[in-house]
Amino acid sequence: MGTWRDRDGPRWSRPGLLLLLLAAAGAYTWALDASGYGNEYYAAAAYSGSQNWTAWLFGSLDSASFISVDKPPLSLWVTGLSTRMFGLSSWSVLLPHAIAGVATIGILYRTVRSWHGHAAALLAGAALAVTPIAAVMFRYNNPDAFLTLLMVSAIALAYSATQRGSGWRLAAAGALIGLAFLTKTTQALLVIPAIAIGYLVAAPISLRKRIAHGFGAGIAAVLAAGWWIVLAETSPAAPYFGQTSTGSFLDYVLGVNGLDRVTGSEFGGPDRFGGSGGWGRLFNEEVGGQISWLIPLAVAGLLFAVWRYASTPRTDSVRAGWLIWGTVFVTHFIVFGLMHGVFHPYYSMSMAPAIAALAAAGGVEMWRMRRDIHPLRWLLPTAVVLSAAWAWVLLGRSPGFVPWLGPVVLLGAVAGSAALVAGWSWARLSLRVEGAVGALLIAVSLAGPAAFALASIGADYSGGDPKAGPGMAEARSLPVGGQASGPVSGAPAPHDGVRPVGLPRPPARPGYPAEGADRPPAAARDAPARVGSQSVSGDVVEFLVERYDSESWLVATVGSQAAASIILDTGEPAMAMGGFSGGDPTPTADELAEYIQSGALRFVLLGGGRNSGEWEPVVTDLCSPTGIGGPGATLYDCAG
Repeated sequence: MGTWRDRDGPRWSRPGLLLLLLAAAGAYTWALDASGYGNEYYAAAAYSGSQNWTAWLFGSLDSASFISVDKPPLSLWVTGLSTRMFGLSSWSVLLPHAIAGVATIGILYRTVRSWHGHAAALLAGAALAVTPIAAVMFRYNNPDAFLTLLMVSAIALAYSATQRGSGWRLAAAGALIGLAFLTKTTQALLVIPAIAIGYLVAAPISLRKRIAHGFGAGIAAVLAAGWWIVLAETSPAAPYFGQTSTGSFLDYVLGVNGLDRVTGSEFGGPDRFGGSGGWGRLFNEEVGGQISWLIPLAVAGLLFAVWRYASTPRTDSVRAGWLIWGTVFVTHFIVFGLMHGVFHPYYSMSMAPAIAALAAAGGVEMWRMRRDIHPLRWLLPTAVVLSAAWAWVLLGRSPGFVPWLGPVVLLGAVAGSAALVAGWSWARLSLRVEGAVGALLIAVSLAGPAAFALASIGADYSGGDPKAGPGMAEARSLPVGGQASGPVSGAPAPHDGVRPVGLPRPPARPGYPAEGADRPPAAARDAPARVGSQSVSGDVVEFLVERYDSESWLVATVGSQAAASIILDTGEPAMAMGGFSGGDPTPTADELAEYIQSGALRFVLLGGGRNSGEWEPVVTDLCSPTGIGGPGATLYDCAG
């Protein structure tokens, strides 16, 4: 059957694409500083990387490169460079993710256009743009924006390779998967089945060449990620890799943030973030409003394609597109549903492009056969009504949020579907009436997710578990380890995009020059940092800065939250003992004693964390309490 490709396209295609990209850019950047630095954990790492190239290379939380964050560093490479060039602000930290969002929409548009034409491409781009979790994560500094961009880019290259039988394009797709692995490890692998199946089935070359090209793509993926992994495992400059028991990045991949997320060996009971696993996870209270709005339309489109393209030639490029996008969707649906480990609702963002592509292409195909006498012509009106009914359910989960919208969407879907069915018997139905019916069906399909997405624009959803929708900005969940991930009560969010200043900058440490962007003075003195699950007064930060001399770290804290806040406030490295949740076995008691006795560390803010029992005897033996710190936390001075 060939492709739907028409490079010139109708007159509305280019203005429509431009309007879509401009609207997405406006939505993703409007009041971008409302969430301050977003996830301060990653913002602190980006800031540290802007000061020290070693910390930048390995994705370390602190500029002294003691411990890494809980993800590989590619996303931090981008934000670190942005911060190095433009200084620390909400915009330098968050804008790269918004740009990644607009780029993802553009690449999805181009890929769907090549596969299914301009109308499907524009609808797919619009559907992705208004997906609620996408509207949040493209304004946020978790790695998911860049992960999604790289995965969609890999699919785009793989589809192009499948059309042409191009080993080089397939290898480029493999390299992008390798880079995606350096963004969020095993989640990047979810597109591999789709790419492999699509190319092996549909590429217009011999089977031997298809297999050889697949091996080449695998080698490209390994090389794209492997150079950094070898460096991380062998370089003496590499930090301790967080959330591991050994400090090895490979342990991280196989452990708590890798395969354990699937097996659940690090976690028991229902997930406090994404609910219990199962086939209905993507529709539950936690995840449904983030991603599931267009799944009924996507499934209907996939069923329609199975019927229409089952008997087409092996190399048919339209069938190849359905095979690739359908496998992406099914793989995500199975893995996300059956994961037994921690599942944050925002993980579902990586499947949003597949849902958008399937729903848009399926809708266009089903619309084109609206006059054919075939039982499957009932699929489009049925799917639209089901999607509208599901939107009513999702909207009803947020009482008080535009309560009229759910009934209006459902009534509009019923009316539009009825008009579509009635038109089957009207041989001369005017094009204007048909166009109005089609516009109505599109509007009722996108109204619900668009409303949820717009409710998230300009809201403050800083913290570790952002969600889209009304009221989600105020929700604050607890990350693994029990630390509060949202702002501490009383901590002013930097809504002007820049941390307030006021304290003098301490002298530079000998042998540790300030690289790149200048470090700012400390933040306002009333802003609390966080230690364990407690908060401490900003007076502690002032106390530390006034006494900071030549130490490698301004202070050591338990866990990452206080350390990240102090890094952003002062521009100086803070050691996060125990890593993200305070549970990593680093530093050991002997290492902590050596840091203190060598003069590399003067102050320790002790309180909370699973390993505090190991560190406390060392600190109490070698250091003296200062009498300040905060509830449940004590600042120790180890001078002398």
